[in-house]
Amino acid sequence: MDKETFSKKINEVKVPKEDVLQAIKFGVNRAVHEAQPNKKKPIKKAMLSACVAAGLLLSSSLIIPSFSKVMAAAPVIGGWYAGFNDVVGRSLEEQNLVTGLNQSFSSNGIDVTLTSAYYDGYMIGITFDVKGELEEHKGYYYALYEIFNGDPHADETKELTTLEKTADGYSGHIRIVYPYKDLPKSDTIPVTFEEIGKNKGNWQFDVPVQQTPVEEHIFENKESVNLEGDVQFYVDSVLYGKASTAIIYSVSYPEGELDSSSFVMLNVQSADQSIEIDGFKSDGQIDKITDGNRTTVVRKIVFSQVLKNQTLIVSPSYNEASSNEAASPVQPLEIELP
Repeated sequence: MDKETFSKKINEVKVPKEDVLQAIKFGVNRAVHEAQPNKKKPIKKAMLSACVAAGLLLSSSLIIPSFSKVMAAAPVIGGWYAGFNDVVGRSLEEQNLVTGLNQSFSSNGIDVTLTSAYYDGYMIGITFDVKGELEEHKGYYYALYEIFNGDPHADETKELTTLEKTADGYSGHIRIVYPYKDLPKSDTIPVTFEEIGKNKGNWQFDVPVQQTPVEEHIFENKESVNLEGDVQFYVDSVLYGKASTAIIYSVSYPEGELDSSSFVMLNVQSADQSIEIDGFKSDGQIDKITDGNRTTVVRKIVFSQVLKNQTLIVSPSYNEASSNEAASPVQPLEIELP
């Protein structure tokens, strides 16, 4: 889809709900998976417009004008994350757990300076400033960036984010979920901006991040099966950051029995129906293990809130490989988060 058509469609959208955005992301991921069933490869040009479109919708500062303006006008505490839809970044900044940065790179007359970063459990946020002459596109400015050097084993390595106009330039924000199973205490995240406000270039950064203190709790005997007994669902652990929560779970099934690309989301709700779990969430695969004719997919779902001391009802979504009809579901599990 060309930018003009995409922008026109976006402007027709009112204020999107988080679940709608998540569904768009999962749909694109599934399309990529089905097109390349044996091995995940770098995204081809034919798929790039769809993936970039989903990335633009799901980036931390959305392009929909009505929504972006509402967020920018909200009364929030000043700071690096004040103007962005990132409650984790704002919470960590209030706790003095955000690292200030001052890394700059210039290309084709555009200066980009990284200003801050955080690393909370699986969630990573980065803010940056831009100076130079940018061309406006349909009322907004944008930046196209790549993370983790486009690693084909990582999800969503190329995305768009919008820029906010400031008194002396522009400000931008990146929010990503760490794509790998093991979480290092510190890491360096490679980020390359490829296009900023229609200006092509090569702005390269290695972003140092230090993980905030986290709490991990391992669950024992938290498992369920489907009626046939061949699909097993496990809740493995919960990881608390200072402003986010990650639940690690796995689904085990006979090879060829299920369509693994449909493990798109862990259904999560509070046992107390008066409590609504909302905010940013991301559900993605972090490992896949094949042992004989049996496959185990390990996934994580990350929430932009701390869910301590809550009782949750959880169960995975999946389809049979041979049809679009839902397979026999596993029984939901009730888990008490400590």
